[in-house]
Amino acid sequence: MKFEIIVCEDDRSFRQDLIQWIECRFPSASVLGFLDGEDLLEHVRFHEKRRIVIVDIVLAKGEDGIVLAKAIKKIDPLCVIIFMSSFLEKACDVYEVEHCYFVYKPQKEARLEPAILKEIGLLNELSSSIVVHTNSSIVRLDPNAIFYLERIKRYTLVHMEGQTLKIKEDFEALSQVLPMSFHRSHRAFVVNFDHVSSYMVRDLKMRDGALLSVSRSYQRSIKEAFHQYLIESRELEK
Repeated sequence: MKFEIIVCEDDRSFRQDLIQWIECRFPSASVLGFLDGEDLLEHVRFHEKRRIVIVDIVLAKGEDGIVLAKAIKKIDPLCVIIFMSSFLEKACDVYEVEHCYFVYKPQKEARLEPAILKEIGLLNELSSSIVVHTNSSIVRLDPNAIFYLERIKRYTLVHMEGQTLKIKEDFEALSQVLPMSFHRSHRAFVVNFDHVSSYMVRDLKMRDGALLSVSRSYQRSIKEAFHQYLIESRELEK
């Protein structure tokens, strides 16, 4: 798996030593260093890669590493974060950010390598992600988090729990790369059966309450596919 490890640390000496330490232990990774959040966000925004970001909680000029991590996650939701700090009292604050780990700087030698190995494992779990484009950013999505796709003219709406993204990807092409749990129910909808709460021949009710039409031309295929999905789901539960 190709991935990058980014170090955001305003102490130049510590940052360089850390980069060399990581390169020695993880030679397959591309290791980059940044002094502040602005340049790091610019890099993440324009480079699509699987990545681990190691960030100091307190950066130069009072920049907050936790706030920076949240901004990174908005651009690249599937990156994983390792926070580092010399202040143990900061440890509880980091869990405001999804997919993160905390390393106390004085324990770097003992703690950082296991943390990176853990995050590499998490990257592997997230490797089935898809990359999409909004008007302002590049976004990685976990297909399992998608409830359904909706075609609106030339755009595709990606409906997830509490969030809808308007993306530029072609509706037809995107539906071809999604997992087997996704099925076409209408010329305007591709539905993830994992998030269907009930099926009523002409409608699929989603877990978020949305009611999606099953058009006449798809009624037979949806009925058969949903029946097979239920059988396979029961087999997996055994």
